[in-house]
Amino acid sequence: MNKATLKENRVHGEPVYPVSTYRFSCGPEEPLMDLHWHDELEFLLLVEGAAAFRVDTADFELRAGEAMFVNSGELHSGRVLGDEPVTFLAVVFGADLFGDVREKVYDRYIFPLVQRNYVVPTKISLETTAERAIVALLRELFDANESGAPMRELTTKGLLHLCLSKLLALGGENRRAETTDGRIERLKTVIEYVEARCEETIALRDLAALAGMSEAYFCRFFKKITAKTPVEYVNSVRIQRAAELLRRTDRKIMAIALEVGFSNLNHFNGEFKRRFGCTPSDYRRRAAAG
Repeated sequence: MNKATLKENRVHGEPVYPVSTYRFSCGPEEPLMDLHWHDELEFLLLVEGAAAFRVDTADFELRAGEAMFVNSGELHSGRVLGDEPVTFLAVVFGADLFGDVREKVYDRYIFPLVQRNYVVPTKISLETTAERAIVALLRELFDANESGAPMRELTTKGLLHLCLSKLLALGGENRRAETTDGRIERLKTVIEYVEARCEETIALRDLAALAGMSEAYFCRFFKKITAKTPVEYVNSVRIQRAAELLRRTDRKIMAIALEVGFSNLNHFNGEFKRRFGCTPSDYRRRAAAG
């Protein structure tokens, strides 16, 4: 999963089979999941450790064995809880895996789900029989894909059908048929702007204007969604970009700091250590050592 981008432009699977599975492990001092969204749907299963996730405006804590559903277009991010490493498995899949509006299953269930006409739980715990059944299906799905089982594509599609069926049964119709909050969509515009121009000077008034909000309201709303102030968020994007350059190039640290938008090396070093728990030099050495 490309964690360096906010609106993922990665193709998950292929046009005739839009599904990909991922395994990701993270140490307690490392960033787990940067804020991002994608058009696909996603199930995530935590298999080790504990983590806190934010999906749009809601916060959830997951322990090993619990799962989470992320609908199309929902902003989501995560961080490690405690001192133990975290490992999670994710399956990301396009709604068109289930056909299109000409097919009854898609028209009656999948399209309304994506359009938020169904209210479904985000966190899938182990408290009820129905939730435990979804977790068991997800484990079977990941086992089939990680082991390279025969006919795993067919197995995966069938298991996702069952997962969504049980998820919808846990929820219900949204009789108000609420559309996605327009403020979230405007916030996505701000995030894309920061991603595209993080190396430039970014003024708070420009971000607030993009969102169509006053500066004070924008700061409050931005922190509510991202758990960061706008300045903290801009710096986190810059630091993530710097980490990629440290891993992939042998350029001098000062040159990297300048390229991603920092004019002061001490400031860059401080922000980097706050983010990764080590200096840029140490990070590069660890990355080189594997």
